[in-house]
Amino acid sequence: MDEMIPQPFRIEVSCDHGVDIVQLFGELDLVSADAVERTLVERTGPVVVADLSQLEFIDSTGLSALLLARHAILTRRHRLEIRGARGATRRIFEAAGLSDVLDD
Repeated sequence: MDEMIPQPFRIEVSCDHGVDIVQLFGELDLVSADAVERTLVERTGPVVVADLSQLEFIDSTGLSALLLARHAILTRRHRLEIRGARGATRRIFEAAGLSDVLDD
């Protein structure tokens, strides 16, 4: 039986009609959380989208990084939209009582 090999973590940043899109791939955990938080907070547009549709795993440090980035962006009166959480990633948000921060 073939096991699914997790894809390596990576971040891709793009812009679509003035909206900064930060797409996350692989596993968002202790190793990658700081880079994710920093990348999100460094975006300067009024709307930043964290696209989790390709995320395979997230742990508590990943959740924390997203929430800290969201708070920092909100203090600038900008908006962080967290989109595309599915499967295990969505269940982690729901289990933590954080499904209300998801924007889809």
